[in-house]
Amino acid sequence: MKALGRITAPLIAAAAAAALTAGVASAATTTIREDDATGTPYSGNWQVSTVGPLEFSVVFLGVTVTGSCDGAELRGTVESTGAGALTSASIGACETSNGLSSPPTDLGELPANTGEVAYDPIAGGRDGTLSINGDLTFTLQGEFLGRVRTCNYGFRTEGRDGLSFDVYNRDNPARPLPDVDDAQGEATAITLVKKPGSDFFCPANGTGSGTAIARGESTPGSGAFDQKLYLTQ
Repeated sequence: MKALGRITAPLIAAAAAAALTAGVASAATTTIREDDATGTPYSGNWQVSTVGPLEFSVVFLGVTVTGSCDGAELRGTVESTGAGALTSASIGACETSNGLSSPPTDLGELPANTGEVAYDPIAGGRDGTLSINGDLTFTLQGEFLGRVRTCNYGFRTEGRDGLSFDVYNRDNPARPLPDVDDAQGEATAITLVKKPGSDFFCPANGTGSGTAIARGESTPGSGAFDQKLYLTQ
């Protein structure tokens, strides 16, 4: 079976859009700040980078196939209210449990959809949410069962089209990476849904998850992402 060339692009593209093309914050009650809860509102360049592997799974001919990618790096701009734009995204090499693989890849065409970032804390849990709304679609291609197959997918989170991530501040004891002193995002309930136009033999469904940190620039335009960020009301 020939290796898939773009097996994980959708997860990264969607994560990128969610993190960096978020729309205006809900009712102007959300502010991204420098350093901590009393810091200056932050607007500028933003980098989101994964920590540890990105993990995914799909069902192929009744068998669950798992996989992981070395990581991803996303860059763009963001306003202190949450509005932003994605400018670049890349993913590392990926492998699956049944021997498929893909090389490190720069992603070009990323979805441009509306969304929001909101300060929405839960006691003992997250500090807010990061979501992107709309019909996000992506394509996987690979050769199996004697021919190249094209598979189109969309994303759903909790039964709704689009994506949603939990956001944790750097001092939140419930953050998914307790040894990392940065703002963090975690997505664990992403559903991949096969869309019309897919080959009959494409996997019918799948799931994905990942954890990332977000930083800004302490010196605007420097390209050094060393500014810690914080989400407040």
